Amino acid sequence: MAAPLLVPVVSAAEARELDARTIDALGDSYALMHRAADAAVTWLQARDERSAAVFIGPGNNGGDGWLIAGLLRARGWGVTVHASGEPRTADAQRAKREAEQGTPFAAPTGTEALVLDALLGTGATGALRGEIAAAMSAMRACIGTGNATMIAIDISSGLDATDGDDHGALPAAHTITFGSVKRGQLLRRNVTGALHVLDIGLVDAGVHVPRLAADVVLQQWIPAQAADAWKGTRGRVAIVGGDAGMAGAVILAARGAHASGAGMLRLQVASESVTAVQVAAPYATAEAWERHEFRHADVQWPDVMVIGPGLNGAVDAVRAGVLRLLHAYRGPVVLDAGALSAFAWREPRPVNDGDDTDRGADDALQALRAALDGRPALLTPHIGEFTRLLAPGAAPLDRFTAPAQLATMLGATVLLKGVPTVIAAPDGTTLVIAAGNPALAMGGTGDLLAGVAGAMLAQGLPPLHAAAVAAIAHGRAADLAARLTGGWRGVTMDLLVQSLSQAWRAVDDSRHVPSAGSSLLLTLPAVPTR
Repeated sequence: MAAPLLVPVVSAAEARELDARTIDALGDSYALMHRAADAAVTWLQARDERSAAVFIGPGNNGGDGWLIAGLLRARGWGVTVHASGEPRTADAQRAKREAEQGTPFAAPTGTEALVLDALLGTGATGALRGEIAAAMSAMRACIGTGNATMIAIDISSGLDATDGDDHGALPAAHTITFGSVKRGQLLRRNVTGALHVLDIGLVDAGVHVPRLAADVVLQQWIPAQAADAWKGTRGRVAIVGGDAGMAGAVILAARGAHASGAGMLRLQVASESVTAVQVAAPYATAEAWERHEFRHADVQWPDVMVIGPGLNGAVDAVRAGVLRLLHAYRGPVVLDAGALSAFAWREPRPVNDGDDTDRGADDALQALRAALDGRPALLTPHIGEFTRLLAPGAAPLDRFTAPAQLATMLGATVLLKGVPTVIAAPDGTTLVIAAGNPALAMGGTGDLLAGVAGAMLAQGLPPLHAAAVAAIAHGRAADLAARLTGGWRGVTMDLLVQSLSQAWRAVDDSRHVPSAGSSLLLTLPAVPTR
């Protein structure tokens, strides 16, 4: 089986490291600049337009712009150039000479079909100033005079590649980037537009950075089922949660597991919620618990337990109940929602057994780690739940690295929900999932995801792969639903669940697998924001 497509996700510093490694291998920095320009021109040639205004900065991103302008003109395009000062680097100066070949470019007129932003690259930070700010104004005016399509070269000027801060970037319809995805591009999809990652032969072997998992991994990681499969072999999932008034969370988790191929479902909920789940999820059996005393009988039945959707009681009682259940059941688990909140940090307080003090999160997380005991386990917090697991005053949260820290601390895989979703295994391996749209910013979608992940674990996937497959299918369901409604705003939970059943169909690999002569690694479609 071929290795799934995993593209590096990098900060500005990590992008420089990849460039430096590749330049050392090539022995020539200008060769790498030419690779980028050649790849960009190949991608642009596949479009219908044949005229472009190129806005060029003084650094190496501007060098890319000079080479692109020259290569397009050599292919018969109508090309104009707005240069923001003279090139400052030797490679950019060489690129300008090669592009012009003694014939300077005319200035943009506003009639060009494409506007290419090559002003600033991944190393730029802070507010736009001086000639760059003036060039941005000219670029904005050029776009405003007609129906030009805005395309960013490597990254939109004014967008911080590391933290996604927007310092006045112009939203692009498309961004063509080279060899890696920049963190800021995933944090500001509204600025990035459709993201196209082009292969320029970066040397990234042995570089420990998060990797973007494209939806083609569904074809490679989802578990196959035998032709003679029966309900017992398709995975038995137990879902524990559903406090009074919170039955909906367990119902949504059950629907997620059911739409993801689970063979059997058993729902353990508060007695007040039993009737609701029996009516809304008739394909599952149900049993009641009282006072957060979760049932321990028949703990060998499930292939996986999903614990936490709709748990909403007193923290101490829920924590004690979850720990008892984890010690009784030794199989794979998904911990979500209330099962995570029960282990949130709290202020230390004296206790009445000598000199001991309740140390808050230290004690809670140590108890959770001991109860998990190295089994296949997946935690699925949103940003609030994640933050509450850590002591206040900790370092500012880095979405791309913090999950790995918690995963190592607990010996469990952590899926941090959000934009983008970041998944980390205890060994530090980190995957990034960029599927989905604002339809997922809706109460209940996390419960749905927990059910999908539970089904994948029940069918034998390791937690990292189960989490990635679940997050991608979840995001694809949101994308499919948004297409049906013409945008994310009209997507209801019922439509999202229905679309989840469609999300498993074969992925169109043509968007992800390079065709002959193409350097395209993958495309992330633009995210609808209205």
